[in-house]
Amino acid sequence: MGMTAAGSETAAAPAARIASLYGPRWITDPVDAVLASVVPAESMPQVEVNVAGDGRHASGQVNGSELWSITIPRRRWLEALTGQIVATNTVLLRRLVFVHAGVIELAGRACVLVGDSGAGKTSTVAALLARGATYLSDEVALLDPATSDVLPFHLPMAIKPWTARAAGPLPASTDVAGQGSVVFRLPAALGRGCPIGTVVLLRRAGRGGMTAISRAEALLRLARQPSSFRYPGRTEEAFRAWARGLRNADCLELAADQPAALAPALVRRLRGWA
Repeated sequence: MGMTAAGSETAAAPAARIASLYGPRWITDPVDAVLASVVPAESMPQVEVNVAGDGRHASGQVNGSELWSITIPRRRWLEALTGQIVATNTVLLRRLVFVHAGVIELAGRACVLVGDSGAGKTSTVAALLARGATYLSDEVALLDPATSDVLPFHLPMAIKPWTARAAGPLPASTDVAGQGSVVFRLPAALGRGCPIGTVVLLRRAGRGGMTAISRAEALLRLARQPSSFRYPGRTEEAFRAWARGLRNADCLELAADQPAALAPALVRRLRGWA
């Protein structure tokens, strides 16, 4: 539920969503809109988020226990708060494992794109979608250890002006929320779970292009990202699950100043044309 500026309460998130929100609607409504397309990937308790009336602070609780309390930044607060909620959701995973990554599906296989902040992940995902891929996620690659399938986490993409410039023509999508120059867009073509076909490691570099790397190197690079690898008690499980998932995967490094510019070559490879 969310509280309006006048103090009355209104429902902000049904129980099927990953979080319920309480607070001023100028904050809870945009956050709820961004999270609305994310379906819980496994049975887990819902995160209850309480936002202060002035919009300056928020806390997250699960089953009555507070897990975090943050000061909401004045700039890019929508990204900050939705990011905190998504991070909490990954902490609550018990069966599935995850890596912070973008994921698309093409030719019945998942392509997992991994890169540090600023590496061009979102623009590359957008460029692949514009060339016929379907969308699984731009934030979380969820892996089912039992099947080695990557499952959807349909969080809308946070499109910044420089992301749009790097991606080129954007895929068909719906604008669900925005703050300042950042627009959250949910792609029209949403993918389902599928096995891993390719892992692409993005690196900002003047030259380099697309090169093959070993599965062992790809696994180690995955482990450096925010992921289940870093959670106490889940490291070994994450290594086993992702090692199985990578057994038949094509592992690549994409090095360029604008990795999205290499999307046509990557699509050819994903379709088996290269």
